[in-house]
Amino acid sequence: MESGQFRRSNQVAEGLRAARVGLQRHYAAVDRLNVFPVPDGDTGSNMLATLAAGVKALDELGDQLDADWYRVVAKASLLGARGNSGVILSQILQAMLRRLPDDLPLAEAWHAALVEGSEAATSAVLNPKQGTILSVIAAGAASPIEPIGESLVRMREALIKTPEQLEVLKRAGVVDSGGAGLIVVLEAFADALGVEVADAGTYPWLEHAADLTAPVLPDLSSVELDSAGESEMRFEVMFSLESSDQRVTAMKTVWSGIGDSIVVVGAEGIYRCHVHTNEIGPAIEAGIQAGTVSDISVTDLVHQVDELTWVREGLAAPAAAQLDQRTAVVAVAAGAGVARLFKSFGVQSVVMGGQGRNPSIKELLDAVQSANSHSVLLLPNNSNIQAAAQSVVSLVDKKEVLIIPTVNVLEGFAALMAFDPESESAVNLERMTQAARRVSWGEVTTAVRAGTYEHGTFSVGCFIALSAEGIVAAADDLEQVVLALIASLVHEGSEIVTVLIGEGVDSGRATTIVRKVEEIYHELTVEVLHGDQPLYPFLVGVE
Repeated sequence: MESGQFRRSNQVAEGLRAARVGLQRHYAAVDRLNVFPVPDGDTGSNMLATLAAGVKALDELGDQLDADWYRVVAKASLLGARGNSGVILSQILQAMLRRLPDDLPLAEAWHAALVEGSEAATSAVLNPKQGTILSVIAAGAASPIEPIGESLVRMREALIKTPEQLEVLKRAGVVDSGGAGLIVVLEAFADALGVEVADAGTYPWLEHAADLTAPVLPDLSSVELDSAGESEMRFEVMFSLESSDQRVTAMKTVWSGIGDSIVVVGAEGIYRCHVHTNEIGPAIEAGIQAGTVSDISVTDLVHQVDELTWVREGLAAPAAAQLDQRTAVVAVAAGAGVARLFKSFGVQSVVMGGQGRNPSIKELLDAVQSANSHSVLLLPNNSNIQAAAQSVVSLVDKKEVLIIPTVNVLEGFAALMAFDPESESAVNLERMTQAARRVSWGEVTTAVRAGTYEHGTFSVGCFIALSAEGIVAAADDLEQVVLALIASLVHEGSEIVTVLIGEGVDSGRATTIVRKVEEIYHELTVEVLHGDQPLYPFLVGVE
């Protein structure tokens, strides 16, 4: 490497470190710029994780940077990326690291990096929208080559305009969080390159964010199966059942008195049944009284050490019976109950993550690589994990990886009901995608800041219900919000209502709400699952 390039490379390396320091200072405020008043805003955290992975790789290289140093750092940033904002930032960083050391005037190299980064970031998103981080980077790339400081001014102007481009930002009174994080990163980068940046370090939109309630994000890095819901049930009982709807309902009534995590799914007389209990005999006997039982499986949850490690590390436990499986499933789960349920439905590898804690690309990649199959179906189960999942596809050489575009765990459960491990992956992709799309979903959480919606206003601490249409209900009473959400989802032709109970929900309160749902929708099948998901006391799916 020539002395000029070596000097520029060192400047770029210091720029990356400066960007990490800058975002470290402001990431919490970026998190608060979440467009919805829900406690899972993690844009700044995801972007910081991306930068931290790159800086760690840079530090491991030492002071002597060779010609390929940027490739190592760019790959580390990509593998460490979390959420859509992290994936987009990793694409921009890759362009900056590749273009800035070029033997060109700095302004030209900067402009080339913005153009390449904008194109790469846009291609990483399935449905690019104006009023996002993409608009901010595009504003810098669209202008002719100009001084770096002026390009940053243009990007600031684009950020300020984001509420005019997205109504949801305008209603929330905030600018785009990803764009705000990008401004912090690029201005710190430019400052390390010796560029004078106007208003550097002053971000009025982040000062405004300081007035917003900070989200409390869960730590899912050490979730263990036996901690889910603090259940005292030791055994997991599963079997297949041939029966009628009426008899299955009677069996579930018996099970509700001797167990929890009850799952009964199926149709046309064939059901797959799951319960956690301390009473193995009565649980199986209830099934025998309801119909014909087969494929009985009993697992001692207390001694499942391998399973605990499997969930915690996001890797599949060794299973010789799965070695010949034609197609395996990898799924993302928030909550140990959800993880356990996914495994009972045939998921080979679970990655802990979801709302508030998006898994990195490396975590997803490791899970896919560990699957005992040449074909893998990946269920992200969250819209903010879609971009990371797509990145995995391009990083895997010896396996076929297909993405089932699930945006929440309810769609994930529906997709798994259509999964056949012996069918071709393309057939499974079509069937599972169609099954997921038949689900109308909604979620209940607690507002972290006051706001308005179509039917009125709500305050901090209120329960709010959200669906694909946005906020549909808000009130201080949890039961009222859950019932309003279900009413908005049920339609003519609905057959099944699935209720997923979250972490920390009082069992008596949950029982009261579920009984009310069963009373109102007595003509529908109401399935109750204990997912122990954080932040969202109730998730609801209607099919």
